[in-house]
Amino acid sequence: MQEKEIRLLFKAGVFESCQAIPIAMSRGWTLKFITRNQEEVTLNLQRSQTEREFKSLDGAAAVARRVGFDWLNVQIGELKWREKVA
Repeated sequence: MQEKEIRLLFKAGVFESCQAIPIAMSRGWTLKFITRNQEEVTLNLQRSQTEREFKSLDGAAAVARRVGFDWLNVQIGELKWREKVA
C-alpha cells in the first residue's frame, strides 16, 4: 500500500501500531503497519508493488511520523523496543 493510502487509513483509526523491521543486517529497514484486526500492511514504493526499503532507521521513523504515528515499534530478532518519533 502506498503512503498516501496508509495516511488516510491512519486518520480513519484503522491502525494500532507501526513496526520497523530489518530486511537484512546490511540492507536496511521496512515498515509494517498493524491494523486493529492484527493484519499487517506493508509500505510499497509509489511506482510498483515492491516493498519500500529504508537505508536507516531514521528514514523509516520519518515516514512513520509523516503518517501520524507518535511511536515506532522496532524489532530485531528477539530484541524489541519502542521509539518516540514525534
